[in-house]
Amino acid sequence: MKIAYFTDTFMPEVNGVTNTLSRLLGYLEKQDIQYAFFAPEYPHKAERPEIPAHKRVHRFKGLATAFSPESSLAFPPAKEITRYCASFKPDLVHVVTELGIGYRGMKYARTRGLPLVMSYHTDYCKYLRYFRLDFLKTPLEKYLAWFYSSAHRILAPSRHTLEELFRKQYRNLEIWSRGIDTASFSPQFRSRDLRRRLGVDGKFVFLYVGRLSPEKGLDMLLRAAAEIESRFPGKTAFVFTGGGPYEDIIRQKRPPNAILTGFKTGRCLSELYASADCFAFPSGTETFGNAPLEALASGLPVAGVSGGGVTEFLFHGRNSLLCACGDYAGFTENLAALMNNASLRRRLAENGEKTARSRSWDFIFAGLLKVYTDLIQSHQSAAGSAYRDASAS
Repeated sequence: MKIAYFTDTFMPEVNGVTNTLSRLLGYLEKQDIQYAFFAPEYPHKAERPEIPAHKRVHRFKGLATAFSPESSLAFPPAKEITRYCASFKPDLVHVVTELGIGYRGMKYARTRGLPLVMSYHTDYCKYLRYFRLDFLKTPLEKYLAWFYSSAHRILAPSRHTLEELFRKQYRNLEIWSRGIDTASFSPQFRSRDLRRRLGVDGKFVFLYVGRLSPEKGLDMLLRAAAEIESRFPGKTAFVFTGGGPYEDIIRQKRPPNAILTGFKTGRCLSELYASADCFAFPSGTETFGNAPLEALASGLPVAGVSGGGVTEFLFHGRNSLLCACGDYAGFTENLAALMNNASLRRRLAENGEKTARSRSWDFIFAGLLKVYTDLIQSHQSAAGSAYRDASAS
C-alpha cells in the first residue's frame, strides 16, 4: 500500500491538524506503510526534533498570510507533483486540506483516476463572522462543495461534523475520529516547580490551550476572567498557551490574572496541562477539539460549550460543565462552580481520564487503514472488471 498525503499545514506548525499528522506519520512508520507527504516549507521555524526530515516529506515554498501569519500557503507547480508521484506511484491519495497543496493533490488523483480520500478538519465558514467576512460565505461554501465532490470518501472527525456535512448534501461520509496518547498527557506531569515559575503558586489556575484567535470564543473567556477576578481578587490565574492574532488583544487589555506562555510542545506542554486546576475552553467552532481531550487525559475537569465537535467526548455533568455557545453568564458560573467545589472537580476529572483512556490512536489509525484498503480493493476490482468487459467485446 502506497499513500500520498497532500496538506497545507504540517510540522513544525502547531495546530490540531499537524498534531494528528505527526501521530499518523509515526503510526505509518511502525506499520511499515509506504507514504509520501507533500507539505509547505517553514523557513523561519525550526523542525521539531521528533519529526524525521527524510525524503518522504516533500516541501514547497509558501507565503505567510495576514489571516494566519504562522502558516505557509504554497502553490506547487503541477509538474513537480507529477514528477514526484511518477517515482512514488501511489495507490491512493489522501487530501488533508483544501488550499494550494490540497488542490494539487485533488487534481492529481482525478487526472490519474486514483482513489481519493479527503479529511475535513476546519469549518472555515463558521470563522468568517469573527473576521467580518460574512460576504465570503456563499462563494466559500460553493468552492468547498465542489472541492469535496471529487472524494471517494470524506472523513469527518466527529458525529456532529458529519451530520453538518450531510445536511449540506456532502456524501460518501465516514468518521475518522481522534485519539490521545495517555503517556504524553497524564496527571503525573503535574509540577510545583512550573507553578512557581509561572507565579501561580497558591492560586486556582484555569488553562486555555489553542490558537489565540476570535473564533475560539476568547472574548467570552476574557470577560469571564475579569468577572472571576472581581469575585475572587488575586485568587486565580488564567493561562493562555498558544499564539495568534488575539494575543495582541489580551496584551492590550492587560487582565491582571492573565498569563501568556506562547506555543508549547512536548514535555513542557504536558506539564502545563497537568499543573493547572481546570481547563477553560469556550470554542464552539471545533470540528473535533484535540485540546480538551488532552486536558481530560491530564486529569483536568473542563468548562466548555455544548456545540461543535467537542460534544463527541465532552458530557455535561460527567466529565465537564457545559453551557450554550456564547452564554457568558453560564460559562462564568461554571468556572466559579469548578473553582469552589473540589469534590465536583475530582469526579469530573476521574471520569475524564476514563474517557481519554478509551480513545487509542492505534485503534483510530487502524480504522483509517481499513478505509484505504477497502477503496484500493474496490478500485482494483472495478479496473479489472472494465478490462474483462473490454476483452469480451
